[in-house]
Amino acid sequence: MRTPADDPRYQPGNGRPRRPYPRSHEPSEMSDSKVKKLRRTLEQSGVVDMVEAQFAGLPGPPGYPIRLVLLGLVCASYERTSSNLDDAFEVITFGTSERLRVELSIPTCDIEDQDAVNALYNRFHRAWTRMNRLLDAAPHQRRSRLPRAAGRKVAARWNGDRGQPALRHLEELANRLVTAPVRTAFAKGLMRHWRGDTAIDTTCVPTWARPHTRKRSALEASANWHYKGGGDREFGYSATLAIAAHADPDRAGRYPQLILGMVLHTPEKDMGRHAQYVSAVLAQLTELRGFTAADRAYTKLLPENFHRPMRVLGYMPVLDFTKTQVADGAEGHHQGAIAKVGRLFCPLTPRRLLDLYGQIRSAKNERERIPLRERLQEIEPYTLTRKDTLDYRGTERFACPITKLNCPWAQEREGNGTPKKKGPVPVVINLDAHRERAAHPANRPTVAPPDLPIDERPKCCRQSSVTVQAHVMPRTRQELPWQTPSWALAYQTLRAHIEGGNGRLKSVDSTLHARERRQPRGRVAQTLLSAITVMVHNIKELEQYLVASKMSPVTGLDLEPSDVLPPYPRAEEPITPHPRVLSRSP
Repeated sequence: MRTPADDPRYQPGNGRPRRPYPRSHEPSEMSDSKVKKLRRTLEQSGVVDMVEAQFAGLPGPPGYPIRLVLLGLVCASYERTSSNLDDAFEVITFGTSERLRVELSIPTCDIEDQDAVNALYNRFHRAWTRMNRLLDAAPHQRRSRLPRAAGRKVAARWNGDRGQPALRHLEELANRLVTAPVRTAFAKGLMRHWRGDTAIDTTCVPTWARPHTRKRSALEASANWHYKGGGDREFGYSATLAIAAHADPDRAGRYPQLILGMVLHTPEKDMGRHAQYVSAVLAQLTELRGFTAADRAYTKLLPENFHRPMRVLGYMPVLDFTKTQVADGAEGHHQGAIAKVGRLFCPLTPRRLLDLYGQIRSAKNERERIPLRERLQEIEPYTLTRKDTLDYRGTERFACPITKLNCPWAQEREGNGTPKKKGPVPVVINLDAHRERAAHPANRPTVAPPDLPIDERPKCCRQSSVTVQAHVMPRTRQELPWQTPSWALAYQTLRAHIEGGNGRLKSVDSTLHARERRQPRGRVAQTLLSAITVMVHNIKELEQYLVASKMSPVTGLDLEPSDVLPPYPRAEEPITPHPRVLSRSP
């Protein structure tokens, strides 16, 4: 960056300064309406009050107001797509009008006096450093690289039990910033057409630090390599994001696609817990529950870390499977039925139909999967029919597919029971009537079971229905059967939304991926600056939606007396399970 030529710290032989200093030329001025709008959003998040409460008990002079530091970072991210402290200082000190500086009590100085500018900037920087030390779980010096053993201790402090209180507090601050525009959108009714569908993914947030070596730790001690889907890697942190989405493409453009939550963490550490955290916060902000899509990295997590908590909250996962999860070796048996890809099949299901799942998983592109999905419809008559959703014990009842198959075992079982009043099979049927065609025995597949006594047959064949516990197939069971047309439409649509959201966050309008726009070091700094970037992204997304809806982007987010802003969930409040929901499967 450009620096004043008369500053002695920049003269030859004196070395480089420890941090960037503000430019001496006068920056462009932001309009008062924009600054006030960003200030209202920042105050509605509650972060300013929480941080100032921690500053209140500290000894010594008050120093530079921390509320102005946070406001400057928000304004710099909005105006310059930068979260660097020098840009934030210039915007809040010289980029606001004189009337607004008086109204907000912003300290100022003569822009031509470089010594006065540097002195005021040092006060600005000390306030930011003080806040970072208050929130840091493992304070240490960051001007030189620690030995590798010391760096591992710092990372273990952040990711271990000792650092959990500080980490939970930092996650709350970050999500308060991210959800502040979301809560405003709920209060203004802009999310009324959203049905509760979400998409969750983890993206890379690179840092301004060299990676670890064998002897030296990185300046970002808790960062690590983030491996992408194509095999590339990047050093930094991972951000777990949840975005408002829809499984039905017809609902596109009817609501703003906001980022609903964010957690910055060490790559490949507690991915399931972070996804559960952002979903639990959202569950307290709205009663809406819908489908939740995630990639195969989340499918492989332990059920108690991701799958079961998400279902307890009321969300319906839409998941993709790996090759090992659809292979023949992954098949199981429960109550005699074949357990595969989250479904229960008749024990007499042909092997050629079960092998279709492996062929679909091995297909290279969608062009090869479409004909296989059409053939996969032949396996539907062999699936056990769910009679009811989960009860209070966590069990379900599944019925034998006798209404979809011609099975001698089922006919013998039904004949031994109470005789039912059935009329003769019609010889002539109406081909235009779908129900008559489906009910006719000639339209059903016929199975040829072996000659076994009743006692040796599978339990699902001896009984008309069986009880299935919730712990059966916890990773693979889902509302929409895997690779059915309804699943493919929902999964591809939801995944497209989160990938598009990641792309917009990393575009020139937000630059979450640009490490040079987020240079302050430390887990606290990177978390807060990333959260501010996402919050500003949500504000811009709301402004674009208001413009497209023929509403004012300036006053469209102002709360009226009749608008009720949803409160942010308190940390001590437990996340209550959502009551049983009806199935949305076809």
